[in-house]
This record gives sequence, structure tokens and C-alpha cells, in this order.
Amino acid sequence: MHTVVYNHQIPQSPDSSRSAAILAGGKSRRFGSNKALAPWFNGYVIDAVVRAAMGACRKVVIIADEPEPYSYSGLPIFPDILPGLGPLAGLQSALRHAKAERIFLLGCDMPLLNSELLNLMWEIPTWAPIVIPGTPHGLEPLHAIYHKSLLPIVDHQIDSGNLSLQSLVSDIPCHIVSPADILKICPSFKCLTSANTPGDLARLEKFARTNPQSCHESLPIKKD
Repeated sequence: MHTVVYNHQIPQSPDSSRSAAILAGGKSRRFGSNKALAPWFNGYVIDAVVRAAMGACRKVVIIADEPEPYSYSGLPIFPDILPGLGPLAGLQSALRHAKAERIFLLGCDMPLLNSELLNLMWEIPTWAPIVIPGTPHGLEPLHAIYHKSLLPIVDHQIDSGNLSLQSLVSDIPCHIVSPADILKICPSFKCLTSANTPGDLARLEKFARTNPQSCHESLPIKKD
């Protein structure tokens, strides 16, 4: 058993109302193994996600049906309310357990996650129940802030058999963070790029090695 030292440095402590939930319960079929625990420099992919999330959120939890692989993190771990139903069920669990009014839902497979972009999204004044990045490929629902008032809608959608997180996002008013604003922080949208395959992860690692100034949060993970 090992422990990971999340030795991040940020100018100010995150606001106490900011919470993040990292979804680590996917099947990782395209990856071939648990991508959350794929090696990333001297840690795991999920360690880089946790570290960046801690730079913008006071409380970070993991949503996973099997908690044991993530127990080394020392973070609270909650299962899906209804296991095996995908990211929408992960959002349901995150909202059900959330103490704050809003929670940042994050995929476990974005090792170049950037806390500066997370902070920018937190600081947007909006009445919309979802704050979400816009990219050339569409909206990114696994890098978005969701209001706790959405829980009954999520419950109803799951009960009706519609398990699409994209469907929820398309039906709910969203504040969309413009691609131009994202690119000021995140070159080529790399901080929103998921490692769905080992090849994807290798390309992200190559980018991180050649652009350390853009990926400083991902690199200095220490594993004891």
C-alpha cells in the first residue's frame, strides 16, 4: 500500500463551498484496464486529477463502486446509488452526497486538468444550474459544475431509462464557457482531453513532457 502526497501550492485556499466529485467507476473498455490507475509519471492518472481539483475545491470526493483501489488517496469514496449505469448515475451519487449547493463533476481520465480553468468556472456569476466548457467538439459534461437542485431531474431521467448525461445537459439551461476563454488557459484544449486509450495517454504524456509550463500540476506528483 502506498500513499500519494498531493503537494499543491495555490495563492489562496479554495472557497469552502467548492466541492468536486471525480468519477472513477467507468468500465474503461477502450483502455483495456482501469484508466484511473494507469501510470502517470510517478503516480496515477487520477492523482493528477485530484491534485488539480484540490487547487480549486475545498472538498474532493471519489465516486467509485469499488472503493478499495482508491483508499490510498485518503479521500471520501461513495458508490453509485444504482451501480453500472454510467456517468449519469455517478452525477446522481455526487449530488446526493453533496453538502454544498453546487459540485464540480470531473472525469478521472483528464491528467492535464487545470485548476485555473476550474477556478474561472467557479467564479462565473450565473443563474444557470450547469456551467460547462464549450469546445470545437461540443460540450464537456465531465468537466462541469452542477447545482444540487438538479437531483430530482437526474433521478427522474434515470428512472425513465434515459442514462445519457449529454441528454441532461441538452435539456437544462447551461452557462457555456467559450472556447476562446478556455484557450487562454488551456492550449489546444489539452486540459479537457480524456485518455480513453493507452495511445491517448501516451500522447498526453508527450505533450506534458514537452510543455511543462502548461502542465505544472500534473508533473510533481510524489508517491511514497
